[in-house]
Amino acid sequence: MPVSRRDLLSRGALLVAAGLTVPSFVSRTALALGPAAQASKNTILVAVQLSGGNDGLNTVVPYGQQSYYDLRPTLAVAPDEVLPLSDTVGLHPGLAGLKGLYDAGKLAVIQGVGYPNPNRSHFRSMDIWHSAHPDTFETSGWLGRYLDACQCSQGNAMPAISVGDQLNGVFWTDTTLVPAVASVGAFSYQTDTKYKNDRDLQLKTLQNIYNQAGHWSPFETTIRQGTLQALAGSDELQKVAASYQTPIEYPANNGLASQLKMVAQVIAGNIGTRLFSVTTGGFDTHANEKSQHDKLMGQLSDALAAFWQDLAHLNRQDDVVVMTFSEFGRRAAQNGSAGTDHGTAEPMFVLGGKVQGGLYGTYPSLADLDSNGDIKFSADFRSVYAGILRTHLGADDAKVLGGSFDPLGAFVTG
Repeated sequence: MPVSRRDLLSRGALLVAAGLTVPSFVSRTALALGPAAQASKNTILVAVQLSGGNDGLNTVVPYGQQSYYDLRPTLAVAPDEVLPLSDTVGLHPGLAGLKGLYDAGKLAVIQGVGYPNPNRSHFRSMDIWHSAHPDTFETSGWLGRYLDACQCSQGNAMPAISVGDQLNGVFWTDTTLVPAVASVGAFSYQTDTKYKNDRDLQLKTLQNIYNQAGHWSPFETTIRQGTLQALAGSDELQKVAASYQTPIEYPANNGLASQLKMVAQVIAGNIGTRLFSVTTGGFDTHANEKSQHDKLMGQLSDALAAFWQDLAHLNRQDDVVVMTFSEFGRRAAQNGSAGTDHGTAEPMFVLGGKVQGGLYGTYPSLADLDSNGDIKFSADFRSVYAGILRTHLGADDAKVLGGSFDPLGAFVTG
């Protein structure tokens, strides 16, 4: 049957290709941020989310503090196993790949990252890291606001990609369509027909309808633009899937590595995507933590090391910054189940060809915990975001973050 414009709009059909997330049509209008400063169109940010609350004390290990061993008699990493970064701080032994990048001057390790009045709820704390607004409930993510400000979607079908089945909250935005893509090869417009010719006809009908001139309402215009963008993005990703080849061997049975391989695939396709998010879970280690966390550290390190090699193969290392974050760290003392409970501050890793590697911030003292037995943060996470926005993405960080935060000196422009 012929499909009319009224049918498409009233059913909402057709808003997109499979896996696409529709813009959040909230009551607010788009944030009027004004034009952001222009960075190179080649600059790329990859946000790596460690879901569940990563144990920062066993990731960046304060082996020079005796209190660490007193608080964790069975969970602490032994001094002779630590990969030292200084006389007092080192990396978990599973992070050998990251240690090599640190030694090469490409990895910044930011210590004691958090925010005032920390929240220990998984959902609320992750929402805070996504929105960059600890004191209010927001409907936009910090990278979503950046996308709105930079107008990166103009002439670009896919300015950002959230890898996975769900849209990462960092990309929540009122005006820019960001797709959630679980697989480049499988990302395509879905219809209920079994026949390719019928599917192609429906796609052509969609494109024709949404390309029509006319008096579109603001709501219809948003749907129209989003649908055309989705169709164009689907076509581009199909071409990327058919052309990507890499000599790099990514680790098997490593979900994060598979996601980063897909990011490299899109970067190789050079379709203009500048922002990516990837997510790996399993960090909520309340019981029997050691074996699980050891495995997670190895997977994180191996995945990032392979991705970095792939970027070198593509000659794109200088264009890319990779940032890790989790919703919170863990409690300083181990619990009675050989695990750790929800805590506060955590370390962050920032990797890039133009990142000035080294240790940043001050490691919190384990002899000076707060009343809940948690470490006190020494660096605000919004200062990390500010550094990335200002020096890598070329944005007005104060407008995106809603306040002024002194960037940490982990980045260089170029």
